[in-house]
Amino acid sequence: MTMGGLWPRLFIVLILVGVAASSRPLAFFMVGLGWLVLIVLIIYKGIYQGRYLPQFVLDALDRRERSRQDLARLQTKMIALDAEQLTSKVKARVIGQDRAIEQIARTLRRRFLARRPNKPLAVFCFAGPPGVGKTHLAKVLAEVLYGDPRHLHFIDMSQNSASTLFGSPKGYLGSDSYGQLTAALRDFPNSVVLLDEFEKADHEVHTRFLTAWNDGFVTEVSDGSKFSTSETIFILTTNAAARRISELARDESARPEELEQLVKAALAEAHFAPEVLSRIDEVFAFREIRGLDVARVVALEIEGMARQYDLQVAEAGIDPQILMQAIDRATETAGQGGVRAIARDLEQQIADGLVDARIAGATQVRFSAEDTKIHVIPVAEGSAPAAAPAGSS
Repeated sequence: MTMGGLWPRLFIVLILVGVAASSRPLAFFMVGLGWLVLIVLIIYKGIYQGRYLPQFVLDALDRRERSRQDLARLQTKMIALDAEQLTSKVKARVIGQDRAIEQIARTLRRRFLARRPNKPLAVFCFAGPPGVGKTHLAKVLAEVLYGDPRHLHFIDMSQNSASTLFGSPKGYLGSDSYGQLTAALRDFPNSVVLLDEFEKADHEVHTRFLTAWNDGFVTEVSDGSKFSTSETIFILTTNAAARRISELARDESARPEELEQLVKAALAEAHFAPEVLSRIDEVFAFREIRGLDVARVVALEIEGMARQYDLQVAEAGIDPQILMQAIDRATETAGQGGVRAIARDLEQQIADGLVDARIAGATQVRFSAEDTKIHVIPVAEGSAPAAAPAGSS
């Protein structure tokens, strides 16, 4: 300690001694005031400068601050949400569901501009047969809107109970940690909550979501904490009444309002909970992927699989016969897994060839068809295609 720092302290001590000699109550008051100032400084440095607080408290404050900053940034972005731009970006990655995508973009544009007090931004239901892009569309929508995977909360409703989603009461197993949904909304309330295969959850889980949609918050059971859903988009997917809904979606002449009522009626007949249906903002009917849309989906799938191995598809690198065969298979197996089944079959056929091409040092690949088999041909940078296939099934 320097002499410059010692003299002020010595001066304060002399003053306190003098005050104590003349008036003990005044001395006690000054000492108490000093302690109060010290406590205020500790709190200030602890909260605002990150000192003196346990790490778990600092982590919680950091999450809250990051969430607040993300929310402010996203709100600024969403105010100027361009429905046409959103539609274009999503259509480029989700094939065959143009009508649903256009309606969703228009609805979100309105909701981001005119918020509803104590309500989620939206509660959507994507209905239709499996393998037509319902879950994929929800994921793409979250990525395009927020640009950060942390703002997508995927929940498999067939695998989760009320306690795993909303926490357990004190004294019960799991009560020392938050539920999956409440923890997600605590950290990232401005997000898409994807409730996959919603109809497979039990009635208690359905009932818990009614508060989130009616009152604009969810409650963590373990400690009673409430987390807002006013910045959240809920998307339910369902395969209930799939055949009937697929038939309805084929009618291109039906008005959106009429189609929605027919789809809701079909879901009600399939024993979809009426209290849930009444709280869904909009239901979108997904049609089966057919014709050239199948070819477009398969081409996107092949490009995506190649990227997983740090490979690019060479220009005109997909044999048209591969796409035509995919269309034929989709027609033959209509209603039996949709494009998802075709994608699994593709992966089985080309994965080994992609591995071989990657090991061989290729940067690009081509895909050729031989009967029902697909060959992966490596293309070295700046060279012509190799004469023989690198791998086949």
